[in-house]
Amino acid sequence: MSIDGIGRPPIPPGGAGSVGGPSAAPGAGEGFQVGASEASAGSEKASSLSRLQSGELSLDQYLDLRVDEAVAPLANRLGAADLEMVRSSLRTQIETDPVLVELVRRAAGSSPTEADR
Repeated sequence: MSIDGIGRPPIPPGGAGSVGGPSAAPGAGEGFQVGASEASAGSEKASSLSRLQSGELSLDQYLDLRVDEAVAPLANRLGAADLEMVRSSLRTQIETDPVLVELVRRAAGSSPTEADR
């Protein structure tokens, strides 16, 4: 076992872990870019949150919208009964899981359990 590099061979310049060496990952110098689909999905989420904050949507409507967005990729893969089971299970988790309740409270200003009161 070596400590502080004592007892192991030196790392060659441009070798593994080199930032600008010949083995640098392709596209390492390029900037990060978001595709159109990711950008539109992000703006839809932001707009639904802003609609909630402006009072245009209730908390229940907002959560239903987010659950529908979450299960949308499964629509073509599951039957109607299975899709409804996933949807209701996810909605139950949002209302009962303490971590998710806290995330909803931070985003919306109130928790799903407070909306029922």
